[in-house]
Amino acid sequence: MTALKWLDNNLERCLVSILLAAIVLLIAGNVIMRYVFNASLSWGEELTLWFFVWFIWLAVSQAFHKREHIRITVFRDLLPKGAGKAVNVIVDLLVLAFFIVLIVECLKLINQPFVASQKSVVLGLPIPILYSSAPVGATLSSFRILQHLYRSLRPSPAGQECEAAS
Repeated sequence: MTALKWLDNNLERCLVSILLAAIVLLIAGNVIMRYVFNASLSWGEELTLWFFVWFIWLAVSQAFHKREHIRITVFRDLLPKGAGKAVNVIVDLLVLAFFIVLIVECLKLINQPFVASQKSVVLGLPIPILYSSAPVGATLSSFRILQHLYRSLRPSPAGQECEAAS
């Protein structure tokens, strides 16, 4: 398996796993500090929040990659196969358009002087790092949607449909 293929299959999963482990460790450490040593980590809650925001946006992309978002398919399932496929393409295009607008608007916001100059209260980290989670997650999600659109719109190789039917 090439490195690029491995990244394609595992990028979001690895990043989400690392962030989730860090969140759990930070929260557990803070609980232990608070109740055992009677002193909490002042920066632990803020860092947990930052990790959680990044975790959510990367998990959105992971869900698009695996096609595991909740969908209401009752109407699509009533349609013939070709029409159902067309509905899937239309929905993917609409979600892609939403993400493109989200990316553009988030980048505009991040570049505003009042945002670009802000720092977090406890850690002192630049707020644009936190805000950049949305355009990064939306970009990764857009890439995953484009991958699915490519796979669903390309013609299938001869004989593959017969194998899938049996």
